[in-house]
Amino acid sequence: MDVRVEHDSYIPVHAQVSEQIKVLILHGELAPGTRLPTARQLAGFLRINHNTILKAYGALAREGLIQCRRGRGCIVLEPQGAMTQPAATNLLAIVDKALEQAAGLGVGPDDLATFVYARAKQRREAQARPRLAFVECEAAIARTLAQIVQEKLGAEVVPVVLRDLQKPAPELERILHEVKVVTTTFFHVQEVKHLLAHVRKEVVGIGIKPHLESLIQVAGIPRGTSTAMVCVSKLCAQEMKQSLEDAGIKGLETVLGGTDDPHGLAEALGQTSTVIVSDFAAEKVRALVRPDQRLIVLDYTTLDTGAIDFLNCLMNEG
Repeated sequence: MDVRVEHDSYIPVHAQVSEQIKVLILHGELAPGTRLPTARQLAGFLRINHNTILKAYGALAREGLIQCRRGRGCIVLEPQGAMTQPAATNLLAIVDKALEQAAGLGVGPDDLATFVYARAKQRREAQARPRLAFVECEAAIARTLAQIVQEKLGAEVVPVVLRDLQKPAPELERILHEVKVVTTTFFHVQEVKHLLAHVRKEVVGIGIKPHLESLIQVAGIPRGTSTAMVCVSKLCAQEMKQSLEDAGIKGLETVLGGTDDPHGLAEALGQTSTVIVSDFAAEKVRALVRPDQRLIVLDYTTLDTGAIDFLNCLMNEG
């Protein structure tokens, strides 16, 4: 069994050993049933501590590539999804090309191997981390907020549209059972809890904070002013109105509109002197606003940092 270690490499010795044995197993050079050297034998051959070999064997056992029994040593198992010869040939071609390109950048084989190992470890850790779902009333908003939360947490966040929870498709049902936490904006917390009662998932409400400058502009609108509140749908516009009223901004003569209903949106804009629009709908609305109308854009992508920290704690539990 040809296994070598480089003591000056940044890759841990146990990882060097386990990865080399793994390649030998997947390539078929170590057939199922082959008995591996004992930890002391291989450690003596490589002139390293036998605990390092035990750690390498343990990693291989967790991957289901070998089976170790006290007093009986370790034997190679039939690998699941073993690499075929064509796949191995293609993979070697990819590696050779990567080595050539790295050399062109002045990066040697050892540094490339270290980089690949570190990157693979990062991806394994990210994939192993529990996912969460972000529920919102419209797909565009769900996607945007899910991406923001994903970037802040470093965990996969699946966007879910609220109406899809009423009769979940099989794929969505599977996702809801797999995720660790479901989050949504405070507008939808109770409804989401009701719709997800059967999956027994923790539902976390997260606050959205429009920029202070925009809120000051809205607060300065005289009471009784005819105002259009616009979002991607009339439902979202209603939520925007509610959030402003919760912040103490009341007394406007409000007409609601959504960019998903062009006729209704045109009617709403035609009746008002001031337009308050969510940043999710701002691009479409700017082209429709008259020169004599005042336009105020509210940023609805700034999430409450306290809620993000709480989500991070939940994701790291257990």
